[in-house]
Amino acid sequence: MEKIELNWKIAGKAGDGVMLAAKFFAKLCQHQGLKVFNYYEYPSLIKGGHQTGQVFASSEAAHCQRLHLDLLFLFHPKFLDFHLDALDEELLVLINSSNFDHSQYPQLKAKVISIPFSQLARQKVGDPLTANMMAIAASAKFFAFDLTKLTDLIKKEFVDKKKIIAKNLLAIDLACDYLDQSLSNSLIECRTKTLKIDQSRKKDLLLTANEAVGLGAIAAGLQFFSAYPMTPATGLLHYLAAQQAAYPIVVKHSEDEIAAINQALGASFAGVRAMTGTSGGGYALMVEATSLAGVAELPLVILEAMRPGPGTGLPTWSSQADLNFIIHAGHGDFPKVVFTPGTALEHYELSKLAFYIAEKHQLPVFILSDKYILESQQSMPQPDLLIDNQRLSLLDTVKTGSIEEKYLRYKDTETGISPRAIPGLNKEVYLANSYEHDQEGFATEESMIAKQAMDKRLRKIETMLPELPKPAVFGAPVKEADKILISFGSTINVLQELLRLLDDKEIAKPAIIHLPCVAPFLTKDFEELFDWHKINEGRQEIYTVEGTATAQLAQVLKANSRLRKIKSLLRYDGRPFYAEDLLQWLVSAKISEIYQIK
Repeated sequence: MEKIELNWKIAGKAGDGVMLAAKFFAKLCQHQGLKVFNYYEYPSLIKGGHQTGQVFASSEAAHCQRLHLDLLFLFHPKFLDFHLDALDEELLVLINSSNFDHSQYPQLKAKVISIPFSQLARQKVGDPLTANMMAIAASAKFFAFDLTKLTDLIKKEFVDKKKIIAKNLLAIDLACDYLDQSLSNSLIECRTKTLKIDQSRKKDLLLTANEAVGLGAIAAGLQFFSAYPMTPATGLLHYLAAQQAAYPIVVKHSEDEIAAINQALGASFAGVRAMTGTSGGGYALMVEATSLAGVAELPLVILEAMRPGPGTGLPTWSSQADLNFIIHAGHGDFPKVVFTPGTALEHYELSKLAFYIAEKHQLPVFILSDKYILESQQSMPQPDLLIDNQRLSLLDTVKTGSIEEKYLRYKDTETGISPRAIPGLNKEVYLANSYEHDQEGFATEESMIAKQAMDKRLRKIETMLPELPKPAVFGAPVKEADKILISFGSTINVLQELLRLLDDKEIAKPAIIHLPCVAPFLTKDFEELFDWHKINEGRQEIYTVEGTATAQLAQVLKANSRLRKIKSLLRYDGRPFYAEDLLQWLVSAKISEIYQIK
C-alpha cells in the first residue's frame, strides 16, 4: 500500500467551534482507514483568543503532530498572521471569507483561497455553525476522501437529531457545489491522485489519553472517582461522569482537591477501588493525604496531569516539570509508584496496572502525564474491555489449622503486604489512622515497633519490582548507538516520529529509551541496557529529552544509576517538541532558541 500522510490544521477564536471541527475531521480520517493524532492549542479564555486543532493522519502510524502543513483552514483572514512561519509553496490555505486582500501579504508563499462559508451557512442553511461542516467537506474534497464516509459519520454522530443531520448534509452539498462551480480550475484537486485509501483497514479507537485512562480504570474495576475540575485533568472527570449510566461507578464532583482525595481514601478504606485526578496546583493540596495513604496502607490511584507552573503558570499548556515533585511527594518515607505512560494505549494499559499494584501492595500509585497527550486524540488498537473484579489481599477469615489466628491488619510479613479486611463485612477490627502503629493498628511511639512498621512498608518496594513496566528501547540498540536519547511520558510520541523521519535519511539512528515507570526506579533493568565500557570512555552521547527547565529527568537518572555525563534537550514554553526540530538537530547539531541544551 502506498504511504499516505496528511497534515491539516484549523484556526479561529474560542466559540468558532475549532475543537469540535478538529475532532470531527480526526474521526473522518479514522473512518478513511488512517492512523490519527489530533493536537489542540488554546488559551485560558472562555470566549475569544486564538485556538487551533491540528490533525496528522497517516497510513502507517501517527505518533504526534507535525510542523509542515498540507491544508490550513482559517475562520478569519486576521488569523493568518499567527501562522506565517508555517507557510510554504505547497500549502493550501482556505479562508472563511468572501475575499482576501493579497496586497497585505506581498511575500506570501502559500496558495490562498477565500470561500464565504459563513455567508453560505447563514443564507442557505440558516445556521452559521454549519460553516464548520463546510470546512470539513472542502478539506475532504481536497484530500480526495470518500464523501459518503463523511455523510455516514454525520448520521452516526447526530443519530435521533434529524434537523441537525439535514442541516449538515445540506452544508456539505453547498460547499462541494461552490467548489465545483467557482474553483473548477483550482488547487482543490491537487492531492486527489496521491490518496488511495485502503478501506479494509481495521478501525482503531480514537481517544484522548484522559479517555484512555478512564477506560483503563473502568476495565480495572473502578468503583469511585472524586475530583475537582482542573485543566488538563478535567477531561477524565467528564469522561467518567458520562460512563455512570453504563458501569457501576460513582463519580463525585468534590468541593476542592483536599475533599477529593480524602473522599477517595474513604472509599478505599471501605474496600472500593478508588481514584482521584488533578493537575500540579491541585495535587499540592493533596500531598498531606498522600502521606495518610502511605501510613494507613490504603490503595489509591492518582492521575497527576502536568501543566506549566509555578503557580497558575500556563493553565492550558503542557509541561513535564512535576516529575521530582511527584516522585518525592509526601512527608516521611513510604513506598509509592509513579507510572509515566506515553501513548494513549500505554495510558490505558498502565491505568489498569495501577489499580492492580495499588490494591495488591496497598499503596498510592500515580499516573503522571501532561496536557499534551491527555487532551490530544490518538489512534490505538481496541483493547480487551473485560472488567477485572477480582479482589486482592482482602480478608475473609485468617485461620491456622483449626485455631483462628488473631487478625493483624498490619501484620509484619516477608513481602510487606498485610491482610486487609473490609469494614463491616467480617468480625475483624480494622484500625486505620495517620499515626504510626503496631501490627493491630494501635498508635505507638515505641522505637522498635515504629522501625518494624517502617521496614515492613518499605519491603513492598522489592516485592513489587518484578511487576513494574521496564524501560522500553526504540531505534538503534543502546549498546551500539552513537547517541542515546532518554525520555519519559508523552515525549516518546515525538521521538518515535523522529525515527520515522530518519527512515529516509542516510544518518545513523539514535537509541531511544522510554521510561514508563520512574519510581521505584528499576535501576538493574536500566543499567543492563548499556555498554559501560563505552559509557565510561565517553564514546556515546547521552541526552534526556524532557519538558522541564532544570533537566529533572537527568537528575533522576544520576540519583538512581551510574550515568553521570548527561546532556539534556529541554523545552519549557508550554509547547510540545516537534520531530522535525529534533531531526534538524541530529543532522546539523543546530537547534532553535525555543529549545535549550544543558
